[in-house]
Amino acid sequence: MTAAIRPIALALIRRPADGAVLVTGHGMDSDDPRVRPVGGGIEFGESARTALDRELREELGVGVREAELLGVFESIFDVDGVTGHEIVFAFRTTVDDTGLHDRDRFPILDAPHEIAWWWRPGIDDGRLVPEALTDLDVSLGRTDQV
Repeated sequence: MTAAIRPIALALIRRPADGAVLVTGHGMDSDDPRVRPVGGGIEFGESARTALDRELREELGVGVREAELLGVFESIFDVDGVTGHEIVFAFRTTVDDTGLHDRDRFPILDAPHEIAWWWRPGIDDGRLVPEALTDLDVSLGRTDQV
């Protein structure tokens, strides 16, 4: 991590059958395992919505059918003694590949050596990061939507 604020766009993609959220893991073998939704950095001159489209194509090979901005918030956190600082654009997202919902686990296309994506039963199980996502999604009463 660098000493800079990093803007990111994240997609809350829910599986219609059970409301599970699509996530990947970080620090899964550590004392602080956490999961995060699909998404990533916003490049200079790129809108958050454009970054969302690009990240989903790069990481999952799917397009965005619908994206509703749930909120924008600041996330300041420590990982292994290093402080990170992000401005997060969180979107409720529907993808154009409904077959995605039928798979349980699949690789990250732009980083196949990393942990795969999987469906997490609900945002209340374990530690979802950034933590504000839990309050944002639940407070809007939309935990049952994709």
